[in-house]
Amino acid sequence: MLQLLNERSDIRVEINEPNRVIAADSVVSWHRWGESSPFKWPRRSDGRIMGWKYSSGYYCSFEVYRPELADFGCCETTEQWTCDIQNVDGVLHSKSELDKFATLDDMVAKNSPEMINEVTKAMLCKNLAHGEIRILHNSDTSDHFARYQWDGRVFLMNGGGSHHFAAARYIASRIAQQVPLKGKLCTYSINDVAVGMLCRDFDIYAISDEAEISNRFHDAMESFKATYLLHDMPKPYGKAKAILLPKNDARSVRVSKVLREVGVADLGHHFAALCNRQSRNKAQPV
Repeated sequence: MLQLLNERSDIRVEINEPNRVIAADSVVSWHRWGESSPFKWPRRSDGRIMGWKYSSGYYCSFEVYRPELADFGCCETTEQWTCDIQNVDGVLHSKSELDKFATLDDMVAKNSPEMINEVTKAMLCKNLAHGEIRILHNSDTSDHFARYQWDGRVFLMNGGGSHHFAAARYIASRIAQQVPLKGKLCTYSINDVAVGMLCRDFDIYAISDEAEISNRFHDAMESFKATYLLHDMPKPYGKAKAILLPKNDARSVRVSKVLREVGVADLGHHFAALCNRQSRNKAQPV
C-alpha cells in the first residue's frame, strides 16, 4: 500500500464543496449517496454494497445490505409552502450559464439589463406578468421549491422564466416591495443517524477511480488480506469512489491508519461536517 501511495500521489482526490453559484444542480446530491447506480450492472437495490475480503483461503467478493445507506438521504415535502421572492437564491433552468453567477442579481444585470433599466413598480409588475414564471401563474405546474439542508439555500426548480423572475426579484428588493410566492417545497437532508452508524462501523475514504489506481489498490488490499467495500460518488466527484474499511477488521484498520496519515480524503469527517452545517441551517428556517 505504501508503494502505491508513494508512486501514485494522484490516488488522492479533493472532496471540497463546489462554489456557491445560483445553479440548483451545482449542489452536491449527498442525499442520494446511498442509492445504487442505475447505470451499473448488475443492478442492486439501494443499501446493497459490494466488497472484497479474505475467506477460506481466497480473496473473494461479497455483498452486504446496509440499511444506513438505503436511508442515507431524506426528503420532506411541504405543500403550499410560502415565502417571499427574496428568499429564493437560485434556479434550475435558464438560458444563461448559471454556474457563472454567484447571485441572481448578477445574472440579470449581466445578461438582461433591459429588464431592470427602470427600477419601478410598473417594471416589477411587467416582469412578474411573464407567463413562464409558472410558480405564479399555473397552479398545476411542476415548478416547485427545493432546499438542501446542508447547503441552506432555496432554489426555484423552474422550467423557464428565470430572467424575468430574477429581474422581478432585483427590482422588488430595491423598492422594498414584497412578492409572496406559494408552491411545493422539497427539503432534502442527510440522515445524521445513518451517518453516525456508518462511521461507527467504517472508516470511509475517497480515492481516485482511475483504472490503474483501482487495480493496484485492489491488489494491495488482496496482498495484505484486508477487507474493503466500495461505493460510487455523486457528481461532481465522478472520478472518485468511496472506500469503506470495516473497523472490526484489524488489517483494514491498519490500512485506514496509513491512508489517514498520508492525507487521503476522509469522507466520514466530511459527512460529519455536512451534518453539523445542516443542523445549523435547520435552526434558522426560511
